[in-house]
Amino acid sequence: MKINQTIFNKIKTGFKNKQAAILLAGLFIIVCSQQSQAQPDLEKNNTKELTGRISVPVDSLIILTDSASINKSAASLGDFVWIDNNINGIQDAGEPGLANVEVVLYDSLLNVIDTRYTDDSGYYHFNNIAVPPASSKTFIVGFNNIPPNYAYTNLIADSLNRYANSKSDTISGRTKPFLLQAGEIRKDIDGGIKNAPGVVLPLIINQFNGTYADGLIQLGWNTYSEINIDHFDVERSTDGTNFRQISRVTTVSGQLNSNINYNYLDITAQRGTNYYRLAMVDNNGNYTYSKSIMVNVDVKGISVMIVYPNPFSRRVQIRINSDKAEKVAINIINSNGVLMSTQEAHTQVGDNNIAISKVDNLPGGVYYIEVVSSTRSLKTKVMKLN
Repeated sequence: MKINQTIFNKIKTGFKNKQAAILLAGLFIIVCSQQSQAQPDLEKNNTKELTGRISVPVDSLIILTDSASINKSAASLGDFVWIDNNINGIQDAGEPGLANVEVVLYDSLLNVIDTRYTDDSGYYHFNNIAVPPASSKTFIVGFNNIPPNYAYTNLIADSLNRYANSKSDTISGRTKPFLLQAGEIRKDIDGGIKNAPGVVLPLIINQFNGTYADGLIQLGWNTYSEINIDHFDVERSTDGTNFRQISRVTTVSGQLNSNINYNYLDITAQRGTNYYRLAMVDNNGNYTYSKSIMVNVDVKGISVMIVYPNPFSRRVQIRINSDKAEKVAINIINSNGVLMSTQEAHTQVGDNNIAISKVDNLPGGVYYIEVVSSTRSLKTKVMKLN
């Protein structure tokens, strides 16, 4: 009768929240009608199954207060980091958990949301993860600070062993992006660690950033270890999800303690937000992604000038982007600063492809094409072939 009395006392004292009072009153009636039939079971086992997965003590029903305070959209996930002794990527009997491993929860752009450390048994758990109500959100989990002479074990794709396999990448230690539903509880984000004496993680990026100036985006990154890394694929996206490769940069060192600075100039960036990431590819063709960065392009007038082909022989074109329809001047200037020719063009809103006239008779050498609008000018260097 303890449960009946608890609910009755709460209804008697009153609630400011009418919905909670109605809910408890209804629960009181249901319990009263069922208790006479279920009393023997309650005496034997003072728990009641509330869902298909969670059992709670009957007395815990007293926590039902204001329904508005319950976060139904929060999700959670875990759960285990272990030493994969036979290096098969699957948790086997007798393989121990690994304590004090840093577990990082990222969003889809590798921004850190929260951090945990595995307990003495190798388990971890993230509670109250914010997910839009009745929707889902993409997350990534990373396993860091593993002990010396250990490495990440083989990545095993989800299968019948979903709840016992390793989800972390063998290079970065991060999982692939995955969706978490509002209110979902995932207990299968595990990381396997293998013994690997003398192993060194092949690539460590110290920083990756980007800046915008004069119609161009400058990307830069620094590495201090490049063992077994062949090249970087530079990828860009306008929505943060769908990326495409725009360039390839070959590694310089390929050695430990490299401390190499890399730069890439994107002359085709779009107005608005541009997202970038690096695909770091090793000598065996395996790859892992860096974090994604955002660079915003918000300018007035003309921007992003491309010259093609470059070098050229008889014909050359430029592509510029304009935020309005206007008249622009296009000048050809030689390496000594002498104006060789000029022409006018009318731009429309968006991208404009303009053919440059009077260039086929120019002598071979270095020239500058200058585009002048009412608000700004752009200049780029080109090579004329003989």
